[in-house]
Amino acid sequence: WWCSRRRARSECCNGGGAGFNAAMQGRQAPGSTLKIVTAAMLLEKGLVTAGGATECPKDVLYEGRTFHNLDYFELPSSSSFTTSFARSCNTAFIKLIDDTEDDAALPKEARDVFGIGLDWKTGITSFDGKVPEEAGGEAAAQYIGQGTVQMNALNIASITATARTGTFHQPVIVPQSLDDRQLATASRSLSGNVTQQLNDMMRATASWGTGKAAMASVNGDKGAKTGSAEVDGQGTSNSWFTGFSDDLAAAAVVQSGGHGGDAAGPVVAAVLRAGS
Repeated sequence: WWCSRRRARSECCNGGGAGFNAAMQGRQAPGSTLKIVTAAMLLEKGLVTAGGATECPKDVLYEGRTFHNLDYFELPSSSSFTTSFARSCNTAFIKLIDDTEDDAALPKEARDVFGIGLDWKTGITSFDGKVPEEAGGEAAAQYIGQGTVQMNALNIASITATARTGTFHQPVIVPQSLDDRQLATASRSLSGNVTQQLNDMMRATASWGTGKAAMASVNGDKGAKTGSAEVDGQGTSNSWFTGFSDDLAAAAVVQSGGHGGDAAGPVVAAVLRAGS
């Protein structure tokens, strides 16, 4: 797992053992935790508002690929975008891809606002995430954190910290003062309005959405996003979870852990409690 406290610099806490450092070097689809970035992009483009109605059918066909929600659930047509986010409705996000009029809209958002792929110099060997430009059904898969998106717990914790404040600060493991290396900077920040809506949607996820059970023991101003990612046809999805409590953000992934709130959620909650 990985956590970040957004003050003057980032602080890293890694639960990995000897050998490959999955929290820093892992490269896997993060599932619905990436909807934080997708939601930010849709909000910035004015295609949704947190309180506005958004369609969430049980499945949707896009460019020859069918996408569906967990257990094919659907929401009433009057449901808000916040509800789709908090319940992790895949189809609500994918149905809006044509409205962006740009298949590269999500990769641009990930890079320009959240700093993904900007060659982070953390001080140790790490991977700074990847959302490559795609088209058609592959681009749609990215909207829900599948397909060619590659992330690790470090990247997702950073995304949550950026969403929390609206501004990207590159994670730092070894203090910059030791070598005066140049840190990555994003080209722009989120507006205060978009940041507020994004935070409110994550708060909803933690209070009554898919992250409710995992975050019940966390105090303070809290928010979350769950994710379940299918990788290489494995039988059970990887469990992803990210959340914040006040100024601390954390993320975790559990291989073949199933639903995000079931396995990774309690790990993140424990980190947030410890840091409060």
